[in-house]
Amino acid sequence: MPCPTCATRRLAVLPGVVLVLGCANGMGSDSPGWSGTVDTLASGQIVVSNPRTGVWGEGEGWTVTEDLRIGAVDDPGPYQLGRVIALDVDGHGRIWALDAQANVIRVFARDGHHVRTVGREGGGPGEFAGPAHMEFGPDGRLRVPDPQNNRISVIDTTGAFVDSRRMEGGFFVSPWPGGFDRDGFYYSPIPFDYGDGEFGLALVRLDRDFTPVDTIPDLRSPLTRDAFEVRDGEGGGLIASVPYSPGFRTARSPGGTTWGLLTGPYRFFEVDADGDTVLSVEVSFDPLPVTAADREAAVEELSWFTDQGGRVDPSRIPDTKPAAWSLFIDDADHVWVDRVTSNPGGRDFDVFDPAGRLLGRVTLPWPLGSVRLVIGDRIYGVTSDELGVQYIVRGTIHRGG
Repeated sequence: MPCPTCATRRLAVLPGVVLVLGCANGMGSDSPGWSGTVDTLASGQIVVSNPRTGVWGEGEGWTVTEDLRIGAVDDPGPYQLGRVIALDVDGHGRIWALDAQANVIRVFARDGHHVRTVGREGGGPGEFAGPAHMEFGPDGRLRVPDPQNNRISVIDTTGAFVDSRRMEGGFFVSPWPGGFDRDGFYYSPIPFDYGDGEFGLALVRLDRDFTPVDTIPDLRSPLTRDAFEVRDGEGGGLIASVPYSPGFRTARSPGGTTWGLLTGPYRFFEVDADGDTVLSVEVSFDPLPVTAADREAAVEELSWFTDQGGRVDPSRIPDTKPAAWSLFIDDADHVWVDRVTSNPGGRDFDVFDPAGRLLGRVTLPWPLGSVRLVIGDRIYGVTSDELGVQYIVRGTIHRGG
């Protein structure tokens, strides 16, 4: 049960979301390598408070080594990647890459050689106008949501078009929030009216026959991110987030739950399909300072905003950096949090077990963007070189201990 002295130190950030700040009187873990606390609230929500160090001791951490890289700078063929926005792996270990620049799917064998290219730009069967994601289902077939064509295309492992299902389109979200859970339900995003003047997204949950089961509102940000704005006098304008200001990120899990991450205070939580928060996790950390060079580079990266009449006030940039950039959930329900460190974003990840305990940090041999997935002992993702050329990379995870 929660301790009485902690009752006045709770911060409600969403309906049903309670985060405990600094409680040290909860029930301790039975892991000898972990010194955090676990507290169960009256609602049944579990609150985990992690120290700076995790469970892994010496020799027990995970390391990653690259074992495959796909891509080329001057190859006019399939190895020259345009803008890969989704990856998945079939039962034969082949890597399927959705290239949104060419509106095609490129398929590569386990050893990296090109097998085939699936689809082309267009509106006919097997063609794509603006594909947003792709994912294999429990039947071994690929689902490709294409909001510009208002449909989800079904592709078999030979690359042949099988069927399509209608979806509500006209919008694009990145990273795409939909896809399968491990029970075979498919989640398809739709525009959603919250009824208070705010609009966002919801997920329609579909059964194996693609019959709607229910609608799940997406997590709304519990904070308003600080932003620079410029208005055009006609109700429009531009908005640019203030660099390094705290933000909110979400990720869908294979179990059908949704995770929300508050990047500034380093807290994240898991919400089930009924909208109830089942687990809240906080981590102690020492924020990194925003240096003068960081501030100068951040202002330079907002040149697109100032070129269109916007004004950037450097004094509004925080003095310290947030704890994290984003998070994703792997196939074994580990939570990977992309930490803000001295390394490039997408290289250092804190890994948590499904119970919310910090295991330790994994440093990747390359920075990864929003396209990443872990299947067994392999991690897949998309990285870029100093020229902005994209590569698909695969690494082997070596689990110590």
